Amino acid sequence: MSKLMQGIERFWKDEEGAEVVEWVLVCALIVAAFLAGYAALGDSIATAFATITGALDDPGSIGGGGD
Repeated sequence: MSKLMQGIERFWKDEEGAEVVEWVLVCALIVAAFLAGYAALGDSIATAFATITGALDDPGSIGGGGD
């Protein structure tokens, strides 16, 4: 029975699992912040990229013609 109690005590004192949980929570917070930012700015970013893509497809549309 004492080996069982020693195993339980060792498991209880082991803090390695707590560090993993902390890192998972930090990663989840970063992902949540990214998704919130994307939701708030998604349309603006899509419009900006569409404008850039259009300008790259038609270089004459920027600065009056490229003569």
